[in-house]
Amino acid sequence: MLMTVFTDLDKWVDNENRERVEAGMLMIAKCEIRVLGQTALLEAKLDLHVASTMDVDVYANYEYAVKKRFEELLNAAGKQLDPVGHEAWMPKETEYLEYFIGDWVRAYLAKPEYIMISKAKKAPTKNDLLISEYIASGACERFFELAKKYQIDLESFVK
Repeated sequence: MLMTVFTDLDKWVDNENRERVEAGMLMIAKCEIRVLGQTALLEAKLDLHVASTMDVDVYANYEYAVKKRFEELLNAAGKQLDPVGHEAWMPKETEYLEYFIGDWVRAYLAKPEYIMISKAKKAPTKNDLLISEYIASGACERFFELAKKYQIDLESFVK
């Protein structure tokens, strides 16, 4: 779903910039959008039971016009940009996977192990089953290292 949104957003920025150049206006700058949380997990297509969500959490450096168009494209896809998604806590070490590289828009997905640490640290009760399933499915070593660093009691998730 997000691939189409990012493709359309990149095309929109390209068209806007052509019009702006013709009008003698400043072009829209290139931007990066980093997708976090549940949506990144869904897009990663993990073999876990990840609940669907309408909210899309992102860290982004886009201009206001790009943000508004991104919101419109998400809404058309049945999603919505979380207005406080940029406030989501993620470990400072979070790594991202390249997801979409366009001429104007670059999009990345937070790696699952970092999202799971965020969920375990900030909303363990809400995400209890998901984290348990993630651990049981063979969580990577990095997940366990981060859990130790951020003082997350993983025993509470083991059933």
